[in-house]
Amino acid sequence: MLNNWHYKILVFIMFTLFCLSDILSQVIVDKNKGNHNFTKKGFMDGNLVGTVYYNFGEVGDYLNEKNRSGVWPKGTVHTYLDGVAIIVQAEANDKNGNIIHPLETNYYEFTRYNPTTGLTYGWWPLPNYANPFNSSPARSDDEFTGLNTWPEHWPDRPSDWDGYWNGFFGKGVKNADLETYFVFDDNEDREYINRFGFYPDEDDLTRGGLGMQVKTRGFQWSHILATDVIFWYYEITNMGTYDYDKTLFAQYVDWGIGGANDNNGEYNELLDISYAWSLEPLGSPGNWGPVGIAGYAFLESPGISDDMKDNDSDGLTDERRDNESHIFIDNINSDPFIKNASLDSTKFREFYGYSWQPHWDADENANWQSFYDQNENGIYDDGENLFDDVGTDGIGNFDSGYDGPDVDGTEGNGMPDSGEPNFGILDKDESDQLGLTGFLIYPVHQYELKNDEQNWEVLSSLPVPHGQPLIGVNLANSFSSYLFHMNGRKTYSTQKDESQETGETERFSMALIFANDESDLFRRKRTVQKIYNANYRFAKPPDKPIIKAIAGDKKVTLIWDDTAEKTFDPFYQQYNFEGYKIYRSTEPNFLENKIITDAYGKQTYIEPIAQFDLVDGIKGLHPIDVNGAKFYLGNDSGIKNSFIDTDVQNGQTYYYAVVAYDKGFQAINVKGESEGISPAETSSIIRMDINGKVTTDINTAEVTPQAPSLGYTPLRYKTFYTADLVLEILMLNCLIRFCEKQSYL
Repeated sequence: MLNNWHYKILVFIMFTLFCLSDILSQVIVDKNKGNHNFTKKGFMDGNLVGTVYYNFGEVGDYLNEKNRSGVWPKGTVHTYLDGVAIIVQAEANDKNGNIIHPLETNYYEFTRYNPTTGLTYGWWPLPNYANPFNSSPARSDDEFTGLNTWPEHWPDRPSDWDGYWNGFFGKGVKNADLETYFVFDDNEDREYINRFGFYPDEDDLTRGGLGMQVKTRGFQWSHILATDVIFWYYEITNMGTYDYDKTLFAQYVDWGIGGANDNNGEYNELLDISYAWSLEPLGSPGNWGPVGIAGYAFLESPGISDDMKDNDSDGLTDERRDNESHIFIDNINSDPFIKNASLDSTKFREFYGYSWQPHWDADENANWQSFYDQNENGIYDDGENLFDDVGTDGIGNFDSGYDGPDVDGTEGNGMPDSGEPNFGILDKDESDQLGLTGFLIYPVHQYELKNDEQNWEVLSSLPVPHGQPLIGVNLANSFSSYLFHMNGRKTYSTQKDESQETGETERFSMALIFANDESDLFRRKRTVQKIYNANYRFAKPPDKPIIKAIAGDKKVTLIWDDTAEKTFDPFYQQYNFEGYKIYRSTEPNFLENKIITDAYGKQTYIEPIAQFDLVDGIKGLHPIDVNGAKFYLGNDSGIKNSFIDTDVQNGQTYYYAVVAYDKGFQAINVKGESEGISPAETSSIIRMDINGKVTTDINTAEVTPQAPSLGYTPLRYKTFYTADLVLEILMLNCLIRFCEKQSYL
C-alpha cells in the first residue's frame, strides 16, 4: 500500500492538471436518440435459465414468444413468466402549469401508443449498440456463438475499446458467462409534447418523453451458486434540462407459473423477494411436472445523496457513486460522510464487517486497495501487484486483453478512479440507497400501464413491502422505489460545480430466480444477495480448454489443450488450476447427468465420466460445501489431455464437455471455524436454437460415433516408449492439422 502522503499530494496535482474527467471515466455521453427501427430480440441462455428479451427493456413475451419466456430449465418448455416491464415515472408541470405524471415503459400489451402508427409511446433502443446486420442485441459470447453481435465501435466508449467487449467490469472483461448490453430511451414518446406542450430538454425540442436514457445489462453465471438466476441492472440518466423533484422507478412483473393463470403469490419482507407458484400440479403444454416456483428479488435502488439521512443504515450519510477522489482522509473526525464518529463507526462496522479505516474521500466505504509498493519507493513498478489500482479501463496486467497501462496515467497512480473495482460505479455501497419502498401484488389488468394518473397514485404510494398473499389469479406485481429527484444537466452542473453533459444518474437492479420450492427459493435469494454484495465478483474458474472430438467405431476420442493449466486467477492472485472433468450426455444441457444432490435433495453437481487432477496432495472432497454438497477434487490421478470413451453406441448423438476446475479456497478463522469458497469450474454450455441447430463452445462438442465404411482398412501403428516420453497415436484423422494450432506436443 502507498503510505507516502507527499507522493499522494503530487499525484493529485498532476492528476488535476493533465486529466479530463471524460477520459478518466472512459465513458462517453451518447446523445443519440432511440428509434423503433433499431429493435432487436435476444435469448438469454448462459445458464439453466432461458428467456426471450428485447433491447427496449422487456423481458419475456407471452404474446409472441410464449414457450421461450422464463424457461427453466433451459431446453424444456417449462415456462414461468409472461413478461417484465421497466417503468420510470415523474411529476412535472405542463405549459399551463398543470401537474402531470408522464410514465415511460414498453410492453406487449396495455400501453399508450401512437394511434397513427400503432407504435408504443415509450422505450425504444438507441442505434449502434449492436451489429446492424444481426437480429440479436449485443452479447459477450460472440467468440462462442459466432453471431457477431457487437458493433464496430461502441458509442459510449473511446476508440481503444473497438473490438473489445463493452464489459461492465472493464474493457474486454467477461466476468459473467453471458452478459448482454443495450441502451434505450423515451425519445419517440410525442404524446406529452402534443397534448401538454411538455418538453424535457429546453435546448433540444426534438427530444420527447421524460428525456430519460437507460443503460441495461443482463448477467448470467453458470457457477453452481447462480446457475438458476438472471441478474438485470439498469442505469437511468436524465438527458434533459428539466428538474424532476419527484421520480420513481418501478418494475411490472406478469407471472405465468407453469404456463397457467391460476397462480398464487406472496412477498417476503425479510428477503425483499416477491414470488409466485401454481395451483396446478402439472404445467402446460405437455403436462410436465413437478412445477417449481419463481421469484423476483430486489437488489439495488436509487440513492439520495443530499438529504442528510443515512438511508441505508451503513453509518455513511449521502455517499454517492459519481464523485471523484481529491483528499486522503486519515482521521474519522475529518470524514465528511461520518456525522457522529461514535455512533456511525459502530453502524459502519456492523454493516461492512470491518472497522472504519483511512481512505480516499470518494471511496466512502474504504474498500478500494491501491497497489502493493513492495520496494517502498512510493511509485508503482512493473511486477508489483496492482490490486484495485488497474486504471480506468478496469483491467490490469493479469487480465486478458491487457495491452499496457492506461494512456491517462490512472493505472498504479495510488488513488481510486472511475472504472476501477470497488469504487464508484463498480461499488454499489457507494450509494445512499433509498431501498425498495413499495410493493403490490394484484390480478393482471387491475392497473394498466396506459393510465398515467392511476399508476402514479398506485406506484408513488405503494405500501411498505410486506407479506401480501393472493391466490388463484392471473398474477402480477409491481416493485417501486420512490420518491427522489432526478435533476437535469443545468442544476446537476451547479451541484457538481463543473459543466455536465447530462443530468443525474440513478440505478436499479433485480434478480429473476427459479427454484424447486419456497425453502429452496429463499436459500437461493440469500446466495444471490451475497453475490450482489460482492459487486457480482466471483472466484474465476480457469480458462476453458479447447477440445477436439473425433467419432470412431463405437468410440469417441477427445483431446484438449493446456490453456486452463496456465490460467492466472486475479481473484486468488495465483495460479489455481487443479484438474479436468469430462461430462457426457444424450441431451445438450447435461440435465440427465446432474445426479449429485445437496442436503435438501436439489440436483447440484454433474457426475463426470472421467476426471484428471494434479498430483499435489489436494484431493478428495473440498471442505466447503454448497448446501451440504461437496465438490470432489479428484484422487491425484495426474493430468491428461486426452480421453477415449468406449461406452457409446453407433448412431447415437452424444454431447461432451471438458471442464477445468480450480482448487477453491479454505481458511481457518479466528474462531477455529473452516471457511472459504468451493471450487469453481468452467461452464459446459451447448446451445440449441428453436430450429434445433446446435452451437458448441470451445470446450464442448456434439459427436455421433459410426461404423467405418465398407472396405476401410485401419492404419497400423505402434506405441513408442523412451525413458522420458510415451507417444501414442490417439486418432488417425485431423491430429496433425489440429495440433499445429494447439500446445499439445
